[in-house]
Amino acid sequence: MEKQLNIGFLTTYSGRWPQEVPNQRNREYGDWLEANLPKLHVVRADVLGCGKAEVAAITRQFKEAEVDVIVMVYGAFTGDDISTYLSEMLKVPIILWAPYEVPFQKDDRLYSNALCAMTMNSAALRRVGVKCHTVYGSWDDERAARKVKSLLMAYHTVKCLKHTQLGLLGYRPTAFYNCAFDESLIRRVFGVKIEETDLKVVFDKMDALLKEAYEADMAKMEQEFDTSRVPEGHLENHSKLYLALKDVMAEQGYDFGTLKCWPEMGNLHTTPCAVLGRLADEGINIGCEGDVDAELAQMAEFYLTGQPSFITDMINIDEKENVMTFWHCGNAAPSLCNPKYPVSMCNHPLAGQGTAFYGALKPGKVTAARFCNLGGEYKLFLLWGEAVDMDRYTKGIMANIRVEKPVREIIEQIIEEGVPHHYSLVWADVADELKEVCGLLGIQVIEA
Repeated sequence: MEKQLNIGFLTTYSGRWPQEVPNQRNREYGDWLEANLPKLHVVRADVLGCGKAEVAAITRQFKEAEVDVIVMVYGAFTGDDISTYLSEMLKVPIILWAPYEVPFQKDDRLYSNALCAMTMNSAALRRVGVKCHTVYGSWDDERAARKVKSLLMAYHTVKCLKHTQLGLLGYRPTAFYNCAFDESLIRRVFGVKIEETDLKVVFDKMDALLKEAYEADMAKMEQEFDTSRVPEGHLENHSKLYLALKDVMAEQGYDFGTLKCWPEMGNLHTTPCAVLGRLADEGINIGCEGDVDAELAQMAEFYLTGQPSFITDMINIDEKENVMTFWHCGNAAPSLCNPKYPVSMCNHPLAGQGTAFYGALKPGKVTAARFCNLGGEYKLFLLWGEAVDMDRYTKGIMANIRVEKPVREIIEQIIEEGVPHHYSLVWADVADELKEVCGLLGIQVIEA
């Protein structure tokens, strides 16, 4: 599981402090990390961090476990020797977490003094040239909990990106220069590795499929969706492409992909919108129109949530309702559709050369993002809002998102910044996590 983030967790205190609070915090905070970050691997120190021998043993344990980041919780006041030693020996980021103070009693001693210890330790780390993160607040404080989760999921996402293989299935469509990309810059900034498979490989695999395989898939689609408006021959092409793309992605070892979905595919009556939606529901994310930078945002959203997202255009605004309309030809995962309204598989809504889903997307919190190569430097365009309950009012797939900032200001900002026209929408609030990812990668955020 090389993509899984390994968290080294320890609780510390100085020897002259009572152990009751450190022991309690060691149990509570270790349990909290495991319960709230199930996708990550928590390596709990075998002993409390106190003396030199204990810290040396923890360091050996963490090194053997190949921890990627350390979470150090203050059980009680701790000198700066432990945090500096761990940072120097393990060379990984460290999060210093100071819970709130144990309630004071007038004639009793201080039992924790964690805030003081954290400020002392962070200053010491800065002196020796180590950047650390600090969190103040107990596990049940929403601000502290949110910060810890956002930081650790950001580190997880960055690690995943560095172990990601992106497959190019063709380059980009004709006259879509916005979808051009800089492979070396992507490798340098994100660590993503890119390889290419020609569309002819996909077409050849479609032709080589056994009839019983694609006919079984056709029957499945006819049972699950209204396909009455799919032209003759298009459903066969749909099922062939669906099976071929699954095979190519697996054979090539691609974690994600982008696809040149026209004009060649349209010329063969196999425009792939509905295929891409189905694959997204199976965890196979392939960005349409060869847009690698939009796919980078989809990757980050998937690593944060494990959910499918929707690569889309923004086509309209309603200033009165402060709503933005996001639409695309029909490539959304069916699981994202609003069950209140019908979902059908139809011909492509514009070109009429393949299959697409027609439907309205579900209500809920939405984060829209896109990485943008602007002047040879990556920035992240970031927008969040609430998808409203509304049926589609044109062919294809659409979502109407209500936002806080005036929509006309957002449009002007997009144009002023030079943000290209595709966005990846995920039905989750991951704006904080994406900002943390950008902080780790040194990427500026354009917040709408």
